[in-house]
Amino acid sequence: MGANLPKPFIKNPFLSGVIETFDSLRLKKNKFDVASCMLITGESGSGKSALAEHYAEKYPRYEEDIRTVIPVLHYQMRSVATPEAFLRALLIAIGDPQQGRGAKNKDELYDRLLTLLITVRMELLILDEIQVIMERRSKGVLYGIADLFKDLIRDSKVPIVFMGMPWSEYLVDANEQLTERIAYRFSIPPYRISEKKYRDDYRRLLSLLGEEYKIDKAIKMGGQEMAIRVFGQTFGNMRRTANLIRDAYIESEVQGANMSLETFARVVKGYGVPDDSNSFLLPIHEIELRELVNYSGWRFGTQANKNSVVEAEYAVFGVAKNNKIYSKSNVA
Repeated sequence: MGANLPKPFIKNPFLSGVIETFDSLRLKKNKFDVASCMLITGESGSGKSALAEHYAEKYPRYEEDIRTVIPVLHYQMRSVATPEAFLRALLIAIGDPQQGRGAKNKDELYDRLLTLLITVRMELLILDEIQVIMERRSKGVLYGIADLFKDLIRDSKVPIVFMGMPWSEYLVDANEQLTERIAYRFSIPPYRISEKKYRDDYRRLLSLLGEEYKIDKAIKMGGQEMAIRVFGQTFGNMRRTANLIRDAYIESEVQGANMSLETFARVVKGYGVPDDSNSFLLPIHEIELRELVNYSGWRFGTQANKNSVVEAEYAVFGVAKNNKIYSKSNVA
């Protein structure tokens, strides 16, 4: 079953526009040797990594007689304490024969990276989860890595897509010259359910996921009731939504039964959610919906290890007995 498990990537007009911009960045690089860069932010689970993986899979690395060619590299950042650590990690990801070893200092690492980027003919570098650079880092370290990014773009002429949490903008804005090189900025919008025009987008997502997993049409994945129940459990988060439907598909396959609300209820119960919070067990008018209204932020402390995330804020909605959605509070 594992080999046949669908791995859907659902496009919408917003994501299609971002993909077109990826193409444009590569075109500028290849035809005009211009490295325009891009920042994409979004909450955890909004679909950033899935977007990067989807695009990189379209342009995989391949072998020529004398080299490996890497048109697009999606690199998921790990916690790095210094510019040198970042350079070594990126060298390894690209395929440095020396695995980032043997350099005497940062300058030698940097020169080796520039040579390697040219050798593999890289057209687009996607740096994902860049907010990890900020965790437990002083502003001085932050500025040093931002300065390295600026130099790398200037010297390599490789366009970079920076991806991360909403507060990742602090990193790219830490250096004025780096900021000037960020030609495009996108924030992945959350799915909403409080208004019909937004609710229809979420219902379309559920319908497409239902088609990908060949869910029995009797359950009406794109229906109003199902949208409310799934949103009530996932807050409209893209990854949570996709994982919930995937896990319900797996549960139905294991049980050898058609998909039903009971299937979803069992999956959610398996997550450890109590019955009185399980939106597939509650009467629909008792379900509480939480809709993202303010993105998470970042607060610098007086010391690096005192930095902290400012949590996202959600509006709370209820469901009337006629399935109409109404506001219960401003934020929570």
